[in-house]
Amino acid sequence: MAGPAQRRPQHPQRAGNLPRPPLTLVSRERLHAALDLGVRSALTVLVAPAGTGKTVLLSDWVARRQRAGEQVVWVSGQTPEILASALDSEVPVVIDDAHLLPASDVAEISSVLQQSPHAVRLLLATRYDLALPVAELEIRGMALTLRSRDLRFNDAEATALVRAHAESATADDIMVFQERTAGWAAALVLAARTLQASGDAVWPLVNQRPVLDLLLGETLSTLDEPVQTMLLSTFGATSLTEHLATVLSGDAEAGPMLADLAGNGLLVTAYADGPGSDPHYQYHPLLVELLRRRIASSDEDKGLVVEAQHRSAVYHENRGDHVDALRSAVGTDDAALIGRILLRHGPAILSAGESALVETAFEALPPLYVGQHPHLLGVRGLLRRVTGYVNGAVLDAAAGDAQLSKIDPADPDDDALAADVVLLRLWESRYGWYEVDVAIARARSLLTKAVLGPERLTWLLIELAAAETWSNDLDTALADLDEALVSARMAAHQQLIAGALAHRAIVLYARGQVQNAARSAQGALDAGGSRGLPEEYAARAHVVLGFAALHELDLDAAWQHHRTETEVAESDTVVCALRSMLRASLLMEAGRLDEALTELTTDPASAGPLPAFLSRDLALLRIQLADLVGDLPVVETQVGVLERNGHPAEAEVIRAMVSIVHGDVQATLALIDHVLDQPDLYPPLAAAAASFRTVLLARTGDEPAADAALVDTLNRVTPQHLLHAVVSISHEPTFLDRLRRHVTGPNPHPFAAVALEKLAGDPAGWADVGGTTLLARTRPDAHRPLPRRLEAVINGARIQLTAREADVLDELALGSSYTEIAQALFITENTVKTHLMSLYRKLGVEKRSAALRVGRTAGLL
Repeated sequence: MAGPAQRRPQHPQRAGNLPRPPLTLVSRERLHAALDLGVRSALTVLVAPAGTGKTVLLSDWVARRQRAGEQVVWVSGQTPEILASALDSEVPVVIDDAHLLPASDVAEISSVLQQSPHAVRLLLATRYDLALPVAELEIRGMALTLRSRDLRFNDAEATALVRAHAESATADDIMVFQERTAGWAAALVLAARTLQASGDAVWPLVNQRPVLDLLLGETLSTLDEPVQTMLLSTFGATSLTEHLATVLSGDAEAGPMLADLAGNGLLVTAYADGPGSDPHYQYHPLLVELLRRRIASSDEDKGLVVEAQHRSAVYHENRGDHVDALRSAVGTDDAALIGRILLRHGPAILSAGESALVETAFEALPPLYVGQHPHLLGVRGLLRRVTGYVNGAVLDAAAGDAQLSKIDPADPDDDALAADVVLLRLWESRYGWYEVDVAIARARSLLTKAVLGPERLTWLLIELAAAETWSNDLDTALADLDEALVSARMAAHQQLIAGALAHRAIVLYARGQVQNAARSAQGALDAGGSRGLPEEYAARAHVVLGFAALHELDLDAAWQHHRTETEVAESDTVVCALRSMLRASLLMEAGRLDEALTELTTDPASAGPLPAFLSRDLALLRIQLADLVGDLPVVETQVGVLERNGHPAEAEVIRAMVSIVHGDVQATLALIDHVLDQPDLYPPLAAAAASFRTVLLARTGDEPAADAALVDTLNRVTPQHLLHAVVSISHEPTFLDRLRRHVTGPNPHPFAAVALEKLAGDPAGWADVGGTTLLARTRPDAHRPLPRRLEAVINGARIQLTAREADVLDELALGSSYTEIAQALFITENTVKTHLMSLYRKLGVEKRSAALRVGRTAGLL
């Protein structure tokens, strides 16, 4: 969901899925007036138990406003997908059944109400109080709460409601009902219907059951037997269309029955997307609970439900609704049906995040069923894998492999088992429990001959690509992930789309395509939607987005992605290693070099050699840290690591740059020129080497060549915004000065201004704690203080600071107060303020933070 800072004006034209009012509707003007008053404020909350008329009241109020041409958005707590866009609208938003909202949505609503209460008008119906800032808003006159006492029917309303259901009701009858129900809407309706059916208004107190249980039971018994059968056959569905009701009940008249019940207001509500659209129905929780109790006490009624669940399972399976199919099958006690759906669609259901449902389905099978039907071993192994029962998953993979040696490869069920076993073997291979090359070969062989459903195929391709990434076959991994995306999109399976995108982000990152990787990572999070992603996928997405933010020099965003809570197993070497390297990079930027060294001291836990890209990145990061602390032996050691792990070009580049310690600039330039354009050189390192070359050319006095080298550096940085690759070198004064001249000169590079702003604003915390770069240590004037710069071009005009203004600016950068500046410079506070006024005027700013930002960008700090 978008936060308050991302609000954008939208104008939904009407409420979606607005409940249709019952034919027996009693309009409650006093409550309409209260809602009209409440909607002027940020929040109106209706808090009351089920059966008090919250939904009917709000839907009647919304319908009235719509008839008057006013806009309202209707959101159901059961299906809150449109809530994010609704919160960004400028029209009233009604959230029915708000107690069903996910905690994350409630937290987002609370955040909006705390930060931007004037930007929203929310009306919530809930059965209990939510974690919202109601009290704070009420104190400010920005919230209204209506509770059960407010929603009770008064005498006039009760009279209208009872007579809408029982025309013959007398004043005495209504008085009895009103006394006994205390104005409770559902109880009034049921009592009136009992009166209409029996002609008896004596309050039924024949036993100790709650009043609504008794009234519901008596009301249900007055319905025709086909209607009762239809209700018993369909109440398990969370949302019911006329067609689905017909399928579940086997009664062609189910649709008209539902319409009649909804029209009479008998605890059935009809919803429609708009005028003329087909309605869908929901049963009131009170009715559902009564029907559930009835089947618990009647074998005959239970049989009706089992038959309906069987029809439901077949119906949903044929429609491709695998989750609902399995959920229905579990209610049939039909082991063969459950087993069939598990085998055919278990991986699809698991990858949709429904592991609890699959676990329930396995528990519903007889104790020896899997042993008698070993094709299910693969699905059970996948279940055990995703629920963290690692030993069980490994055992099932081995048992499934043993079973494959006994079966006919032409059987489609055998293809399913083979795919599940290979999928598990690929997963095992990444942790050293199975030979990775063997697992990859088996997967590729299977893909050439097996006929697999799109979900199973997608999951297999994702696991294959993960193993190929581990074995350093990045091109093939990327091709397999692209194929996985095609299959996942054909199946419209959002979780698998997210999984393919998350793994694709890792592969692109490994190739140095950082921003492309970030787009895949963000696509994975977006595909996860309100349900979110499995931790394995979410962790990959966030670590890649963290590195992308780091390369953009957005350090706050990078830290935020690093701190995102994701529970990743320590055995997931790729994610753990990348998170550790991201943290080390950020620690170096913050000047916490000792902590960064601790982070990088040991290799990540791994069952075997690290994947080549992790080994490369880890060595390069250790080289960067060793450079800052002047530890050339460590640099040489890590160059050897690069060579041993298949990265000779990267090793050659580092050796070329380090050769500057010998003082021969031309020789170093020759070495860099020799290696810089090798075809497979890691792009961030190539950008760093190009910026290094730019500084060295400037030292030779070859201005045209240095200018050309700067453009070459920008060309390498720009496509993937690899600013972090050149950030340490950019702190060489000659580099930033040249970049400033380039930005203000003719035909500047399109990315030059952005690069200047980002690089000049980098905090370089490592420099504050004494870190120095190889270039800084080998400057010809390394031991002479740099001249203080007093001139700059600000907003197109050349300005010149006085020496004292420059001193004040330096003190500002140290965070000094007016008093501290005065003491440091031996002047009065009034003089400090005078210098600041002049300084701010020259820089075109009004406050300290802006002065520091402009000063750094202009090279005055």
